[in-house]
Amino acid sequence: MSDGNSAALGRLVGVLGEDALFVLASGPRAARDGLDGLLHRRGAAYAAVVQGQSHTRMTAQFDPWLLDMARALAPVAPPTFLPMMEVVREKVTLEIGARGLRSLFSSKPSDKDVARVKRYGALAVRLLRAVLAADGPLDREESTAVTAVVAALGLPEGDAGALRSEPPPVVETLDVYGDMDAAVGRAIVRGAWLAAAGDTIDPRGERVIHVIAQKMGVPAEEVETARAEAIARVDARRKAGLAAVDGVRFVLSDRVPGAGVILAALTGAILVPRRWREEALAPVGQGAPVTLAKRHPGLDSDGRQTALGVAWAAALTDDPSVARKALLRARWEKFAHDLGEDDPEPRDLVETFMNDALTGVARTLV
Repeated sequence: MSDGNSAALGRLVGVLGEDALFVLASGPRAARDGLDGLLHRRGAAYAAVVQGQSHTRMTAQFDPWLLDMARALAPVAPPTFLPMMEVVREKVTLEIGARGLRSLFSSKPSDKDVARVKRYGALAVRLLRAVLAADGPLDREESTAVTAVVAALGLPEGDAGALRSEPPPVVETLDVYGDMDAAVGRAIVRGAWLAAAGDTIDPRGERVIHVIAQKMGVPAEEVETARAEAIARVDARRKAGLAAVDGVRFVLSDRVPGAGVILAALTGAILVPRRWREEALAPVGQGAPVTLAKRHPGLDSDGRQTALGVAWAAALTDDPSVARKALLRARWEKFAHDLGEDDPEPRDLVETFMNDALTGVARTLV
């Protein structure tokens, strides 16, 4: 294999590692389907990397890359840390394409599916925007969250563009257009609470959720259950995010300044909810070393596997040599021991995904 081909595969390693980090951030339950789906859904991006063409990367164009990832994962494993992705999981996306018998003859969704996604997807986006705007104008991160949901819907650009540019609605005048799919209605409420709970729940945002839930016919007890679940999910995400940031910093401790700082900060941006992020990332900016002292005692098994998967994906982004990979693995295992986790599955998931992708591309180059 020529040096040029080796360099192309080396570039691809970095992109694969960043993509795997994003998928692992959703937790181990979604990781396998998400990683398998990426090999198909991100194929064009991976081909562009190998050919030296422009492409989005987490470390270079974070917001556009996040939108690409949300769109790519929509039909296989919508990222659970983004609000309203449970709505997408209810097949409110055209990225799935045609379904049922129709899929045997065409990849084009039916008019009924298009109308369903336009209706429920638009309602989810409008409620998300209303909740986020309840305490003031949307900032860059909030706008990106809204745009990520629009991207995941897979709507034609005309419809998507109009939805992206809408102002926050007055929730009292927001029409839900007749009977609701009960499962979608509950998912919309859960997504709204998740968005609100990412920061301190503002009473104005809470009122927005209660108004629209009543319009959709979601029972009050289910609304309150969804609120409690969202708070619990955000707290679990906080714990996993703090551990993941520490894991990336520890494994890449000899890349400070450099990848050990950049990847840790971006891991925090993805995984740590806003209300805790500044505190979590302060040591990253200061370049402070990570002390292993069982700092994450309340982390459950899913949280441990999320943190370890993210840390290993970050470790592989710079295409390490055999010798360096052994050093990285030793650090990773030491961090895993500190977390109280001995399951190698998160590391194996990342390596299998990257090896399969690289081998598949390499076959076209020899």
